[in-house]
Amino acid sequence: MKIAIAMSGGVDSSVAAALLQKEGHDVFGLTMRQYDAKESGYGENEGIEADIKDAKAVCDALEIEHFVIDLKEDFKAIVQKNFIDEYSSGRTPNPCILCNPTIKFGKFMEAAFKLGADKIATGHYIQIKEEDEQFKILTPEDDTKDQTYMIWKLNQKQLSRTLFPIAKYKKSEIRKIAADLELPIHAKTDSQEICFIKDHYEDFLKKHIIFKPGDITLPNGKVIGKHRGLALYTIGQRKGLNTPWKCPLFVLKLDVENNKLVVTENPDDLLEDVFELEDVNWISGKRPDDLSGISIQIRYNSAPVPVKNIQQNGNLLSIELERSTRAITPGQSGVFYKDNLLLGGGIIK
Repeated sequence: MKIAIAMSGGVDSSVAAALLQKEGHDVFGLTMRQYDAKESGYGENEGIEADIKDAKAVCDALEIEHFVIDLKEDFKAIVQKNFIDEYSSGRTPNPCILCNPTIKFGKFMEAAFKLGADKIATGHYIQIKEEDEQFKILTPEDDTKDQTYMIWKLNQKQLSRTLFPIAKYKKSEIRKIAADLELPIHAKTDSQEICFIKDHYEDFLKKHIIFKPGDITLPNGKVIGKHRGLALYTIGQRKGLNTPWKCPLFVLKLDVENNKLVVTENPDDLLEDVFELEDVNWISGKRPDDLSGISIQIRYNSAPVPVKNIQQNGNLLSIELERSTRAITPGQSGVFYKDNLLLGGGIIK
């Protein structure tokens, strides 16, 4: 089988390439240039440009071909624009959630097939299996590296042409394989969360958003300070408020209409057990018949919370939790699981 490896220049995708090559597949490396390094604050040999060089070095070591596909314009028009629009609207987006279905498993996958690939493979820690003519997504062996949360928007067609070769390994094992093979990136650290932002997301946003200072208020409307611009805050945030007060304060609400940042002294005010999801996608292509035993994860590094009830409300899903959870944040993803099976998800409204 001819397989295009999505080479990021990191350890995981490099080992994925080596494993598939060892299995006898005809593999080649394909790296996407998804952002302009200079515009993102990187030096000439930093960021994506450094990653491309590392990916090529690995492909040279494995004696496989390496190609680079330029997707900067698509990435800017889809992922970066959404990132800016969401923050401008008082929401907190996760750019990887949109990038995966539209760029990595969209434009990138199309480019791979034009180069003759039968499938693509990535270095994600995700298990995939075909059962009853359905492609199912399971959490990986190393649950500390679980990346299933990021791919809830993928569909059956995309999954049918994707391989995740490293899912049955732990990260420590992947690093050992890279070292044993003497791959030039075996000691490289893991990449940062937002690829197109070098330092703080504020540095990126201030190039695209005019920050409008406004009042910081308590829930009763009392003004206690000034914020620097709502795009710089998120629900549940405690640090960075720069407002002297008798006790810690937590961001409770971003009132975009009135340009007010509502904060609270009581962290229990952040607890909720009912919220809505929009832009819902089910991995199987349809809503599961049996919704018993489902849990939902409301941010990347949080534990799933058992779901008590799910109701369709027009184009929205109304979610009721078994127990209240903290800082349910508009713009983030709510992702459904049943044990270690990824079912789908939606964007928190």
